[in-house]
Amino acid sequence: MALPGVAPIRIPDEFTVWAASDVHGQLAAVDRLLATAGLTDGKDGWVAPPGTALVVTGDVVDRGPDSVGLVRRLVSLRAQAPARDGLVALLEGNHEVQVLGGLGGEPTIFRALMTFGGGATLLAAGLSPDEWNGRPPGEIAARVDALAPDLRPALGSFAPYARWGDVLFVHAGPVPDLELDAFEAGAERLWIREAFFASADPFPDADAWMPYRAAGIGRVVFGHTPVAEPTFSHGGRALNLDTWRGQHVTLARLEPGRDLREAQFSSERVAPRAIADAPISAEKIREIDAEMPAVVKAWWRSLSASGEPAVEP
Repeated sequence: MALPGVAPIRIPDEFTVWAASDVHGQLAAVDRLLATAGLTDGKDGWVAPPGTALVVTGDVVDRGPDSVGLVRRLVSLRAQAPARDGLVALLEGNHEVQVLGGLGGEPTIFRALMTFGGGATLLAAGLSPDEWNGRPPGEIAARVDALAPDLRPALGSFAPYARWGDVLFVHAGPVPDLELDAFEAGAERLWIREAFFASADPFPDADAWMPYRAAGIGRVVFGHTPVAEPTFSHGGRALNLDTWRGQHVTLARLEPGRDLREAQFSSERVAPRAIADAPISAEKIREIDAEMPAVVKAWWRSLSASGEPAVEP
């Protein structure tokens, strides 16, 4: 999860927000989207009007052709935006955690990394398959750090979530019956699926969502579960932007004081995956989704107890 001291991000209420999720190494597509939106010069220059925020709700890495280039692009834009009265909020997703925990040597997290397209991130860092196939995580991590020393520290700087007025931006969704401090400290927010967006308990009015309602959260923008096109749930109070099922990445423009259903969307086709996911059943994916939050929390507790950072900042 995020390095200690990486706090949630607060976006000024009056900002216009552009949001994306699960962009998975698609540097060329993201460059085109940001340029068309007037946020960048098409490459590495932030040119957005003052009062503009870009939020990426996690899963910048893995699967696509240039995870390292995309991380570097977004981190550079994050550094530039404040000088133009802007903000770039980069949030962690389960794939960022899988890179950090997997290369950190946690066996279950490492298996998830290599099952779900993590080889694409290693490839983008400059490794060849014979440098990771059958090799231990520590050896792979040393090679990644030698070739792309900025990668793991950058991923560790991604925030747990962001707030904009009553809107929560988070990777997978809020977790029912969980106080906000536990929500931030835990990993369920990176893996939850139907228990949020398909819940029979309407968000945020049902008792299960009381902690979020009490904190002033009434709407959610998220990703993690692939859909063909931007998809609303909870009566328009939740918006899923993970459009990988439709083979494109999506950028949503959200205006202050407007309903999420008034969002304007643009999209770009994705390039082929650099590394395919390992063959896996839907049932096995559900099992992994269920076990990973506890595994990640145990890994993080072990690091905290030993005083060892996930990566050197």
